[in-house]
Amino acid sequence: MRQSFRIGILVLVAFLRCAPGQGIMARHVETLKKELLSQINRDRARYGLSPLRWDGRASRVAEAHAREMLRERYFSHWDLSGRKPYQRYALAGGTEYNAENLGFASCRPSGPGDHINVRRAVFESYRGMLAEKPPNDGHRRSILNPHHTHVGIGLAFDAGRVYIAQLFLSRYVDFSPPPPQRARMDEERVYLSGRILKKGYSLHAVLVFHEPLPEPLSLWELDRLPRWYTLPEEKMELRPLLPPRKRYRDGSRGKIEVEGRKFRFPIPFFNGPGVYTAVAFLKDPKGTAFPATEVCIEVR
Repeated sequence: MRQSFRIGILVLVAFLRCAPGQGIMARHVETLKKELLSQINRDRARYGLSPLRWDGRASRVAEAHAREMLRERYFSHWDLSGRKPYQRYALAGGTEYNAENLGFASCRPSGPGDHINVRRAVFESYRGMLAEKPPNDGHRRSILNPHHTHVGIGLAFDAGRVYIAQLFLSRYVDFSPPPPQRARMDEERVYLSGRILKKGYSLHAVLVFHEPLPEPLSLWELDRLPRWYTLPEEKMELRPLLPPRKRYRDGSRGKIEVEGRKFRFPIPFFNGPGVYTAVAFLKDPKGTAFPATEVCIEVR
């Protein structure tokens, strides 16, 4: 299970040249992002996969991270606050399962007119991701994940560097009311109520993960973190509630109330303060289970 959440980082170093004009380039950044989206969908179509839709929230989260990396001159899935991609997305109000791809290109100018060709750097980085081979193919698997439905793209650049962030989403569940982003240990139990958006999909189980609260990281610490990120190892499994006389093998009845495509479950604060991340696994019409949510609650 843990391996399925492992997302690698591709660092692509390119030495590229073009005429000056970043001011003109900046006005066409949104067009470049949409061009990259079209290329992603053409490549997905080659493998018989459905196209991804543009997501504004994911794009804003990706853009903010790309800009922070450019401004502070680092490259990592973690940010200066110590948060990982799914924590940043949840803090922005997102609840979908998500996977982040990062790309970076730099050049060493040999003359006053040398700087990065942004478009070329973006697509060289993307092609490098798509060309990955197992087992080091985390970016490629994110691009070609059959259960992803949306994507957001962020770009940040200056005369010598380009940062690319892609945030892929799996949108299958709507939560109402929206989950809280923060809670206290002394509060009553927090419940999440969700509805599966697509017919033919069903709830399989929910894993609730626990990890320490994020702490600010220095640039030195960011540079020494792993080149991938994962959900934490500490977790608790929640299963659908069984009728009164039925039991699972461990003697429990389950904790998730299910009615049609609607479900409701408590978030167990099983290990004190920290970040609790609820990942709901659905089954698609073919019976394949996949992660569909990443709801993060910071508990103090």
